[in-house]
Amino acid sequence: MEGLRIFLVILLVVSCTHDWTSGSELEMTVRPGDNITLYCDCNSSTGVYIVWYRNCSHENQPSLVLNIITRRKHVMDNNYSQNPLPRFHFVRNSSSESYDMLIINITETDEGLYYCGTYQLKVEKNEQINFAHIYTHGNISTRIHVNSSKFPDPGGHSLNPDVTWMMVLTPAFTIFTFLISFILVYLFCQKTDKEPQILQKRLNTRIQTRWDQDEDLCFTRVVFRAKDGRKQQ
Repeated sequence: MEGLRIFLVILLVVSCTHDWTSGSELEMTVRPGDNITLYCDCNSSTGVYIVWYRNCSHENQPSLVLNIITRRKHVMDNNYSQNPLPRFHFVRNSSSESYDMLIINITETDEGLYYCGTYQLKVEKNEQINFAHIYTHGNISTRIHVNSSKFPDPGGHSLNPDVTWMMVLTPAFTIFTFLISFILVYLFCQKTDKEPQILQKRLNTRIQTRWDQDEDLCFTRVVFRAKDGRKQQ
């Protein structure tokens, strides 16, 4: 396409030695096959172009540099046919004058730290003409984790099976513990309520027995006095 040149360069490295720590880092967990959009906080202008970087997450995974250079400032057409990485697309963001990164059908090989920056070719005229390549980085980076778990949550993220079972069992265990505690408290209260009744019943029984014994004693005295031949009224 005339007026539009796209350079997609894959840099192979032995290990991940590129260290970029400025700004804030966001964590994003996705599932295989998801489509995600990474937002760029850098602005493009005439002569200033957006560059996307990916630092590898695995030892043998290559770093990735995606560079777009346009001769004229216009909305980019994503339906280009010469893209060696068809799952990676620059998406024009007119509100921020930038290009976001769209990753289609994400896989585990796409894990890594993504961030954008700018590239500018500056011409310096002194005694001779020199070209200076100026690169800048944005303040926001996103670390992508691909989780192939079979337990997705409603928000589209994946959950660890152990965490899922823990989330299920914890409420059940809480309810079971509450029921056991309620039963124990109920039995204790029943026992506490019955103890005064038992004590009162025992006390009444003792009083009744004592009364019966006193009546027997009085009756015995009357009998003995009757045997003495004395009249008792």
